[in-house]
Amino acid sequence: MPGGRTGLRIVVRPNAGAASRRRHRRKEPVLLIMLPKSIMTALEGILPSTIATSSGDGIPNVTNLSRIWFVDEETVAIADQLLRKTARNLEENPFAMMRVVDPHSYLHWEVEVRRLLSETEGVLFDRIARDLRAVAWMAGETEPVPLRSVIVFRVLSVRPCEEEFGRSISRNERFGELLEELSERLSWSRSSFWIPDGSSGGNLRLAASRGLPAGKEAMEALKPMKRIAGLVQADKRAVFFRNIRSQLRYLHTIRHEAGEPGRPKSDYLGAQPDRELATSFAGCPLFAGDRLAGILCGEATTADADTFDRIEEGFLKLLGARLGEAAAMTESMPPEEARAAFRQAIERASMEWARQADPFHTVLSPRERQVSVRAAQGWTNEEIAQSLFISKRTVTTHLERIYQKLNVGSRSALTRYVMEKNLHAEPEEGS
Repeated sequence: MPGGRTGLRIVVRPNAGAASRRRHRRKEPVLLIMLPKSIMTALEGILPSTIATSSGDGIPNVTNLSRIWFVDEETVAIADQLLRKTARNLEENPFAMMRVVDPHSYLHWEVEVRRLLSETEGVLFDRIARDLRAVAWMAGETEPVPLRSVIVFRVLSVRPCEEEFGRSISRNERFGELLEELSERLSWSRSSFWIPDGSSGGNLRLAASRGLPAGKEAMEALKPMKRIAGLVQADKRAVFFRNIRSQLRYLHTIRHEAGEPGRPKSDYLGAQPDRELATSFAGCPLFAGDRLAGILCGEATTADADTFDRIEEGFLKLLGARLGEAAAMTESMPPEEARAAFRQAIERASMEWARQADPFHTVLSPRERQVSVRAAQGWTNEEIAQSLFISKRTVTTHLERIYQKLNVGSRSALTRYVMEKNLHAEPEEGS
């Protein structure tokens, strides 16, 4: 079979199966295929699935399924709400092929199955009915399609469709592309990316680094950033240390004058030429959903500290969120596509932060923003007053304060300010 059966367990066990389906067992030993753990996320219904069946005459049919339910390691089930041709085919020919997709890696799986029975009551039927009612309720359906039956299948074979996956990109290579983009877009000349190794101790493994000294100095240079990554992992938030070198020197001077032992834990922070000294550090977590995908760390030397130190912690948090989304999306992408996705994430975070940090949002009150947008759209003071239920005099007072806060000299200048930044297209507070 193409691609092999990676991660499968095949066991011989007599009379296997759920107790409710004993009548469908054979008395002789049965060759069972056990669903691997790596397929479980594909059975959560995040992405649609398909089932291919064939009639007794060999006429094929493919139907989309919203979800395939995991029953146990040997059994899956589907809901029959509107199945017609598929249900008839399964009565004539019980064999079928299901195809599911992992929502994180987009790896496709093929699952060969054999129909066992249809259930119209019982624990499994009630469980699937509850799941469908919950989805219908969230979708706002007043009359959801009734569940006619649950069709139960025995798994005959399962395999990942790796031949369709294209060239696999390693995590090191993928996150190396991210660090290159950070260098180009944000001038992060020195950076590293760390991944939790999954151990109970929460150890971190280096996935990629950029711009650090070569040879033995590289390991010494990574120590401060690894400590930053450990702090980010523990606090689950972005951190920023500006001009940390001068603070460390002050600390060691105080210790020395007090006669206390102590020296820098890393010579890297004090033994380099002035231009190459590490002065500031930043770290932010990247979350793919609720899962910590990795930790990004950046370091500024004396030469580029001015640019690096202007980064705000709010932007760092936003950057981590956008890169986390991109990290989940790029798991199956070739290097050039992964880099493009990271580039878009960085640009998106930069644009969102520029809008959030604009004086229009940080200086003006919600009422002043409402007045500004209406004035920029050509409303008269009287129309603004009527729409906001305030007096014309109050509108005039608001406009005078707006001109001062935004440093614009007239109504036309305010109009250009709002329109050029597309601030009028944003939803109003409370709308």
